Amino acid sequence: MNLGMDDVIMCAMLNICANAASLSVGRQIHACAFKNQPKHDVAMGNSLIDMYSKSGEIKDARRAFDEMQEKNEISWTSLITGYGRHGHLEEAIALFEKMEDDGFKPNDVTFLSILFACSHTGNINSGWQFFNSMVSKYNIHPRTEHYSCLIDLLARGGLLKEAYDLACKMSVIPSTSVWGAMLGACRLYGNSSLGTIVAQHLFDLDPKNPVNYVVLANIYADAGLWEYAWKTRKLMEEKCTSKEPGYSSIQFTKDKGPLLLETN
Repeated sequence: MNLGMDDVIMCAMLNICANAASLSVGRQIHACAFKNQPKHDVAMGNSLIDMYSKSGEIKDARRAFDEMQEKNEISWTSLITGYGRHGHLEEAIALFEKMEDDGFKPNDVTFLSILFACSHTGNINSGWQFFNSMVSKYNIHPRTEHYSCLIDLLARGGLLKEAYDLACKMSVIPSTSVWGAMLGACRLYGNSSLGTIVAQHLFDLDPKNPVNYVVLANIYADAGLWEYAWKTRKLMEEKCTSKEPGYSSIQFTKDKGPLLLETN
């Protein structure tokens, strides 16, 4: 039976390459797709943007975006996500503004991507502006993930009280990711008193997660509160199973050397 590959199969293969950050195979599929159909449809273009951005080739992702004759909200959001993931906040903001100028309405995923970019580049003012625009201009109800990005942004910037107040006033129940971001910031800025309060929220939500106990114990140790650090470690032994060892997955590429795929 002689069956050829259609666009659906190629998009599926590109998605697999994106999730595995397999750039070499992704390029081969791109070449095959271009040979069969030089003008990509929206789905193929979106898959290429996602594959290249997740593989660290943000310029190739932008090239795939620019070559698309038609785009949808997913096209814009995928490239904004790529820029945010690689720390290109100015490019992400410029693309977001162009998206609006071209008449495309950003959705909740688009705002999550731009908030993520603001969070990982430490731009508090832009983060607040985008969050307020999402609510007031586009009437999008924030999800836990939106709050988590904003709280992480405030906490990373040292605004621990503002971050904690926002977590307490959220319209949805704060998740472990929200409190986890807060606890990490408490260690970064050496705030043991707030760290104790935040850690209790995490213990209530996820009492068997050893990471939370380790971070709190380290906060106490950094502050010289060795008795509290020892008690926290002892509590972890009572509540949790042994922590799984961390690992990293690295792929070597010909032109760029090692590429970090996954950490745990």
